[in-house]
Amino acid sequence: MKITVEMSDELVLIDGFLCRIWNGHAFNGVPVRVYIHRVAVPIDQPAGVFDDCLVPMEPPGREEQCES
Repeated sequence: MKITVEMSDELVLIDGFLCRIWNGHAFNGVPVRVYIHRVAVPIDQPAGVFDDCLVPMEPPGREEQCES
């Protein structure tokens, strides 16, 4: 099976790991969401080009509750 995905700016915590959500579709057109924890570029390839395309995101935080 082949899928095509595009990076989103959404992050989610799954089983203790921060994952970026990638949205796309399978070869037959079915929509998919892919939760990626880590992507590695082969050591003999330039990783900078890949890194430059990623949108840096801060980890999700908690909202502070104000006392009334």
